Amino acid sequence: MADDELIKKFVDLHSQTEQFLNGDNVKDAKQKYLEVVNAYHEIEKSSLEHFHKELAYDQVTTLFKKVNEAKERVQVPYHLIVAAVLVIAFSILVFLKPSIVGLAGFEDLIKQPADLKFTESKLAEVGLRDRPLTLSASGEFTGRIKLFLKNKDKFELIFDSEKSKSENGKFTEVCEETCEIIADSSNIELFADVEKGSTLHVTALSYKIQRKDNSAPSWTGTTKTFTALNGKSLTIDLEQYFEDPEDDKIVFLSTTSEGLDVAVQNSKVTITPTTTGTRNVVFIASDLLEVTKVPVTIQVQ
Repeated sequence: MADDELIKKFVDLHSQTEQFLNGDNVKDAKQKYLEVVNAYHEIEKSSLEHFHKELAYDQVTTLFKKVNEAKERVQVPYHLIVAAVLVIAFSILVFLKPSIVGLAGFEDLIKQPADLKFTESKLAEVGLRDRPLTLSASGEFTGRIKLFLKNKDKFELIFDSEKSKSENGKFTEVCEETCEIIADSSNIELFADVEKGSTLHVTALSYKIQRKDNSAPSWTGTTKTFTALNGKSLTIDLEQYFEDPEDDKIVFLSTTSEGLDVAVQNSKVTITPTTTGTRNVVFIASDLLEVTKVPVTIQVQ
């Protein structure tokens, strides 16, 4: 396929995914996203200039964030989408920018449960995990209400029931004027403006925080050589060989090699040899910020 056709294919698939998301068709959006990933791989392997590949990388990771935050639960396995993005980061490391060691498209987004109930206008103090850079709220309401963030001497609107298109009195991750904020502290004040007879129940707060220093998962195994029998499956639980300094959840991948059938399910890698001899594969572990690659040897008897 010609280079210009690759770009057109990627743009078309990206646009279709966006259209599905805008139409709240989350199931089709997630399935179409996997086609976007495949189109990206074609671009990455092509002779296109590096800036084209970098732009495609930025687009696909940004789209991943949108797809990942979509609320509908569907049968497209979450780990497939995560794995696809990790493979993208792995290919970028090898082919484009050796200095890139993480997934630039990921944000440090925290979703914190809340149980704030208002039947009258008043202030409420909330302790967050860190100083927020954004703030959105989810919850339920009846009647006419407004929710504000009291930021220094300003009241910044989070939610206004008169602007809501909700037909069931629920709202999800709304941020009218607080999609970007400058807060001095992790302790914030919310002001609910509640008309008589109205109610507001804030059930969750979502916010981004400044990314902290992060260390990549490290290999803790005592060996990088494994023995397998031809025709018999060898299962290796990578949780026993990797650890993360911050105790972040780790996602695992593995390359394959000729003469080996390799499958990854959560933390377990199952290797089934089809011929004898020595084979080399790479185990990949990521905390979704950093990627660690460990070459290992499989000796098949």
